[in-house]
Amino acid sequence: MKKWGCWRKGMLLLTLGIATQAKAEDEHPAPMSFSDTIWDYLTNGSSLTLGVGGREADLTVTRLSDNASGKLVQRNQRSYFLSYSTRPSFFGGSHFGYDFMFNLSTFHMDQQATSNNTYQYLGTGGSGKFAYVVPTLFYMLGDNRQGTYLKAGIGLGAGMATFDGNIILTDSTTQDRVTISHKATDLHLASSLVLEGRWNNWGFLLAAAGPNMQQDGYSIQVTDISLSFGYRFVF
Repeated sequence: MKKWGCWRKGMLLLTLGIATQAKAEDEHPAPMSFSDTIWDYLTNGSSLTLGVGGREADLTVTRLSDNASGKLVQRNQRSYFLSYSTRPSFFGGSHFGYDFMFNLSTFHMDQQATSNNTYQYLGTGGSGKFAYVVPTLFYMLGDNRQGTYLKAGIGLGAGMATFDGNIILTDSTTQDRVTISHKATDLHLASSLVLEGRWNNWGFLLAAAGPNMQQDGYSIQVTDISLSFGYRFVF
């Protein structure tokens, strides 16, 4: 009972107070101190992935009064990726589990979506940065420790974004141009989608995530989409 109480207390601290009944992928003795608990969680079973791929960011603005909207985009950006992941935890002996998605990024958008798969320079644009932490629930087939698996997941967490710019509401009859600005670093709802496949730690990672907020009669969604190919190092 004492061992179980220590393990549960450590997990509650590590997930920032989010209670869970999930069972860790591997059983480890509960560390005696908070710093040892943090170190064990961040290193034992965690992974670092090096990869190269593409990235796209978009910012969608919707006027709540009539649902008129416009989308700014940053497209076809070749990027190098260095990704860190905590060890996955599973619910009992099932294939369902959870881990955490972390991201901090910047964007500079100078094109607008004018129709499906059509992007143009309309004299509008925006730049800013965003960050999010999202607990992701997933279903995994294969063996994470051996590096051969397929994982799909969705998540809901917290994120923040700051930006400046202007945008044309392209699907409104009047083609209104509006100024957008958000300087506060308050937390907003953030969601994520993840698909990952690996063979002997080589593979791909497709991820889409970002925060959503409302201000001054507008809904603003910032989304970061990336596809990378690379190798995963497991600690």
